[in-house]
Amino acid sequence: MKEKHIFAGNNTSEGFFSYFEYLINPEEADHIYILKGGPGVGKNQFMKKFAEKMAEKGNSIEYIHCSSDNASLDGILIPELKILFVDGTAPHTIDPVIPGAVDEIINLGAFLDVQKLNKHKAAIIETNKAKSNKYKSAYRYLKAAGIIYDEISAIYDSHVDAARFDEMCEKAAAKLVTHTYGKESGNIRKLFTESYTANGYISHTYLFFEENEVWAVTGNDTNYSSIFLDRILKEAVKNGYTAECYYRPLSPRKLQHIYLPEKNLIIVTAETHMSEKYDEVFDIHSIMDFESIKTQVSEIEKNLHLFDLLIKSALDKLSDTKKLHDLLEVFYANCMDFDGVNECIEKIAERYGVTLGAAGTSG
Repeated sequence: MKEKHIFAGNNTSEGFFSYFEYLINPEEADHIYILKGGPGVGKNQFMKKFAEKMAEKGNSIEYIHCSSDNASLDGILIPELKILFVDGTAPHTIDPVIPGAVDEIINLGAFLDVQKLNKHKAAIIETNKAKSNKYKSAYRYLKAAGIIYDEISAIYDSHVDAARFDEMCEKAAAKLVTHTYGKESGNIRKLFTESYTANGYISHTYLFFEENEVWAVTGNDTNYSSIFLDRILKEAVKNGYTAECYYRPLSPRKLQHIYLPEKNLIIVTAETHMSEKYDEVFDIHSIMDFESIKTQVSEIEKNLHLFDLLIKSALDKLSDTKKLHDLLEVFYANCMDFDGVNECIEKIAERYGVTLGAAGTSG
């Protein structure tokens, strides 16, 4: 894929959850640039411009979106060159693993007029506190939503025919593994394609559909969809396939989708097989006892209503965090020497034969 859009961190029922360590193996990377500095110092705009220029040269780009504001970037990865630019500030603080030889810190905060910024110290502290409290509130709502969703899943799980489920998994594994790749085991990468953000629930999963074969396991209201993917993953890795594992935003330890680049195949969790034209469907709903489920419809509907209310409340709080973050960006951007920033990042861009121009004044 020439262009991929993903999340390395997420707002979940467990709070902020990070898979940043899976972006690239430092021992296999050519270079990792860790961008430091506060909000509004130019990290986001630099990465967007650099990605644009490298894409024009024919490079593949992985855009790592911010889970709080999906319009902003937490990083960009250029697989062919094995270089990663990543925002190393909280809540996903990143420090060098192999300093100098691989990792390099780019501190854009060095171009802040600290004396000028200090005039806004009290306002910055209060804004940071308010932002932190909004996040805490959002995570409480997401935690509660996770508990309710577990209750819904437990109802559906109890009505799945386990023997038929095993048969379904065996059928999928047999269809998947047509040959091995000669490796003892394949590599696993853990990330997200979907997220609860300040702009609502955002999914980049559909972007995989154009260039790949698409299988669907229907039944995102049951844990059996994740169990199905776990079994497929185990079989794929055992036979040497590289697997990109994309996890559920609410439950970040449960699989939501698997992408197998060697097979140009993505296996997605779907609510129904009717909404998309899938190449293969494994329908968990078809092995449920719906006559028994009917006796619990009222309970399911009540829980779904409660779940929706909790998610809406969480998203409202995340929206509030963005407003506060935007305010912080104004404080910092007004105290930045962006001429110095541009000179710094142009020197980095020159290493790869590109010129960026002005980097902008935010992000």
